[in-house]
Amino acid sequence: MKKLIILSSFIIIFLIIIYFGLSLYITDLAYDAKRNFPEENPSDYSLIYEDVSFKSYSKDEIELKGWWIPYGSNEKGEAIIWIHGLDAERSGGEGKLEMMKEINEMGYSLLTFDLRGHGESGTAPLGLGVREKEDIYGAMKFLNDEKNISKVGLWGISYGAVVAIDAGINEPDLGPDIVGIMADTPYFSVLELLTKEVSDRTPIPKFIAELLKFGIIQSGKMLHGMDINDVPESMANNDKINFPILITSCKTDERVPESHPSRVYSFSKESSEYYIFDECEDHGEAYETNKSKYMTLFKEYFSSRF
Repeated sequence: MKKLIILSSFIIIFLIIIYFGLSLYITDLAYDAKRNFPEENPSDYSLIYEDVSFKSYSKDEIELKGWWIPYGSNEKGEAIIWIHGLDAERSGGEGKLEMMKEINEMGYSLLTFDLRGHGESGTAPLGLGVREKEDIYGAMKFLNDEKNISKVGLWGISYGAVVAIDAGINEPDLGPDIVGIMADTPYFSVLELLTKEVSDRTPIPKFIAELLKFGIIQSGKMLHGMDINDVPESMANNDKINFPILITSCKTDERVPESHPSRVYSFSKESSEYYIFDECEDHGEAYETNKSKYMTLFKEYFSSRF
């Protein structure tokens, strides 16, 4: 009987170690961004630009690096802040500078920059989309102080879309006003995405991946001082944004299933818009696959907001 108790105790301890070991590993993946650097710059697309740097609007004042792409003399004082996705950088990766060129040709100045922990910007823990609003506010302050911008529109993709929405929810009085947000494929719950990827990419069954949720939440609090559930809490409050937003998604997106942006939209103001593309080449590639329709949506939405 005593041996059975000892054996049972060892098994329980072993399972606890495995449980929290897996939880810590998955949490570390969630909060870790890969640094990539631009392989192209705006001049490759015949765009005039300026290398700029500014600080995040936070106590630690993280240095952020980016490109300012002006449109003419910009007398209207309007600009689009372009927000990249996870593991990306200010150029957005292949094809996205072409999109920026189209936006610029519509008459908008653009600021695109590396979020914290990405590209050439300063090192800082990943905030899963809800700490990075401080980077957006730093960008807004820079535009107000250095470029005489009074109105900004936010465009973000995936992780960047979550950043844009969270920035709109918590907007401080910094001078320029956020007047519009186009969010391309925002996720609703990081926890759901993590457990799905674990079950999809490892031999771990889905029901075991689901059991890891508690460990992932606790690991995030211990290692990074952040509750991973802050993300769905923020997305569920997007009706606090005082203007209608535009959300897009793709039926064929496997990384961020359509159910995520759909839920984000369900909490939006009634006058907000939601457009689902039937097909995209990959996650975050609605523009590349549907250029004409995508830019029509962009133009119509921001024309109504500025």
